[in-house]
Amino acid sequence: MVKLKKYFKIFSITFLNDIKYSRNFISQFLFFGLFIYVFSQLWSAVYSERTSIEGFDFYKMLWYFMFTESIMLSRPALHREMSDAIKSGDIVYTLNKPYSYILFCYSKFMSSALVRMVMNMFVGSLLLFMILRTCPLTLLGTLRGVVSAFLGLSLNFLFFFLIGLSSFWFEDNSAFVFIYSKFLFTVGGLFVPLEFFPSWIKGFAQILPFQYILYAPSKLFMSGGTDFFEVIGYQIINIIIYSAIVTGIFRYALKRLNINGG
Repeated sequence: MVKLKKYFKIFSITFLNDIKYSRNFISQFLFFGLFIYVFSQLWSAVYSERTSIEGFDFYKMLWYFMFTESIMLSRPALHREMSDAIKSGDIVYTLNKPYSYILFCYSKFMSSALVRMVMNMFVGSLLLFMILRTCPLTLLGTLRGVVSAFLGLSLNFLFFFLIGLSSFWFEDNSAFVFIYSKFLFTVGGLFVPLEFFPSWIKGFAQILPFQYILYAPSKLFMSGGTDFFEVIGYQIINIIIYSAIVTGIFRYALKRLNINGG
């Protein structure tokens, strides 16, 4: 427990710093609000001749999209920070510190991501309530959705850390970010729930880990928390698997690190 205190300290320092300078996120909130408004008009046209699609009515669809987008936009640019640190050699100074580099990055990532996610959800909920005048959420579903969203962000961190590690072999990792983002857009359920896809695509998506980052947490928000234990069980299993993969690749990558001079 004593060893974990240093990471809680890193988490708290980053958290307080993000809160203090939260005005830096204003442009993101404006973009987020515009995005919700545009999609509300789009789905309004889609639902003009029907009341429900695969169990989602107009109101649930917008709230679902708000949650997935809140999680999606909460991610810090970890891959870019790692890339700059690796290419400049500054990562050496961090590796010499008496803490785990992976947990150091995790503490910073989760602190910033949670601040942004909560702010995004607050702004999005306020805007949707103004537009729809209704809120389909329950207290239990919200609490369970928050827990699942936390695990989803943890899984998201592992993928971004893997992308960041690619800088040991590749000069530019932006292509990997692009590909990963497109997986989240589609089989991750960012814009539409997986129920909207053909059965073969849905079946393919359900064997991938990406659904547990956006789709599963947002579905818990909307369903009142049903299937909660099954969802977090799969999330924890994926976190364990990809944590092992990240640790293995990180140790291998360090062997490529040449430290010259003082």
